[in-house]
Formats: sequence, C-alpha cells, structure tokens
Amino acid sequence: MKRYILFFCMLLLLGSCKENENMLQYDQGINYVYFAYPNANKKAAERYADSVYYSFALDTNSQIKEKTIVIPIQIGGAAKMADRSYVMEIGDSSRFDKQAVTFSKTVISGGKYVDTLFITLQRTAKMLSEQTVLHLNLKENGEFKPGNEYNQKLTVIVDDILKEPKWWNTWRPHLGSYHREVFQQWMRIYHFGADPSSDLSTGEPGPVYYWNNMPSTPFASWYPVVFKYIEVLKQYFEDHEVYPEGDISQERIQLP
Repeated sequence: MKRYILFFCMLLLLGSCKENENMLQYDQGINYVYFAYPNANKKAAERYADSVYYSFALDTNSQIKEKTIVIPIQIGGAAKMADRSYVMEIGDSSRFDKQAVTFSKTVISGGKYVDTLFITLQRTAKMLSEQTVLHLNLKENGEFKPGNEYNQKLTVIVDDILKEPKWWNTWRPHLGSYHREVFQQWMRIYHFGADPSSDLSTGEPGPVYYWNNMPSTPFASWYPVVFKYIEVLKQYFEDHEVYPEGDISQERIQLP
C-alpha cells in the first residue's frame, strides 16, 4: 500500500514540475505588451477581441465627421515610473488613406499597467463603398516583447456602408421601401432602451427589442410599443422633407 502512495506522490510531483515549467514560459523578468480590447462576446474563450468594427453609417449621429477608436494596451510584468515606448507596425495588407487616419503615440505612461492607443479616422467618401482595414502588429523592442499570442495582433475595420437589414422585408408594410435615411432615423428613435417590453417568447425582461433586434412578426397587438415608435418615425418624415441620397429630383421619402 505504501508503494502505491509513494508512486502517487511522485506523479503529483512530476505534474507540479510540469505545471511550473509551463508557468515559467512567461519570464517574470521580461515585460510584455498586448492589445486588450474587451471582447463583446462574453462566452468567447478569449477575454480580449482580435478585431474591432465600426461603421459611421450605424452611428446615431448621422453628421459625425470623424471617429476615435479607443484601444486599451496592457502590459505584463512590472510597471515603471518612466514612460516606455512600444512598437506597433501596420501590416502591408492594410487598406487605408494615410491622410484620413492618425495614431496617438505608442507609449505606456509611467506607473501604468494599462494605457490607451487612440486611432482617429476621418469620414471619407471612399468609405461608402470600401472598408478601411488596419492590421496592427506588436513587435519587440528594448522595453517590451509581444505578450498574449492571441492579442499580439488586432484588426480594425471601419466603413460607412449601411446595408438593408434582414428584418426590413418583414417590416416593409409599415416602414416602406428601404432608404438609408429611414433606417438612420429609425436607429435614433428605436434605440436600445427605448422599448421596455420583455421578450414575448421567453419572458426575458426588457429592454430586448431595438433597431438591431426587431420582433420577428409585425403585429401591433403583440408589439404595441414598436408601433408607437413607427408613428413617431412616420410623423418625422411628414414634418421634414427628406429625399433619397439628398436627390430632390426623386420623390420625397414618406412612410406607408
């Protein structure tokens, strides 16, 4: 019996050594840096996202001219009182207008474990048909090595493309033919939180429904709050002369 206990203890010891070996793969004497943009998918295996997407067309402020993407940069190791620079390269496969994109300094401020990279993008006409794509890669320098393998790279995608949502056809009898201008106004009116209704199928407490999660059936008796906001939308286009893409040679936009 003692032999079995001794053998079991040896296995535990070997396993512990192996675990310590894995832990030492991150040298505590080295400082690491990595992208720490929060992952919106809370069920994902990785805490931080490997890509960021923003669309000017989906912004509730339709007059917005520029957008600043805020990306947390985190370090592993010891913080120092002095500022330290890290190296970030823009991949060759990136597609962007150098005149329309600016980056903040790539610096970890003294005493900080998390700092911020600011990427400011101008809204350009080209974004209406083509995405701006930035492939960002962290590189080693005298201060830092790239950290978490999954977050050594980050892809930033920005456009101004507003496509007809899949749910539009279901709601077409009430919203009319698809127009960018109608969709943008609907996003302003029926934003998340505007409708306190619970989920009709599951009973999940509201808010649940909004412009990006429309009910699957257009029944006024089932979803009275949605139809209340459709009336608000309809009144807006009665009070304001709005033309498709601003083209006054076309008929003004009005709802059914």
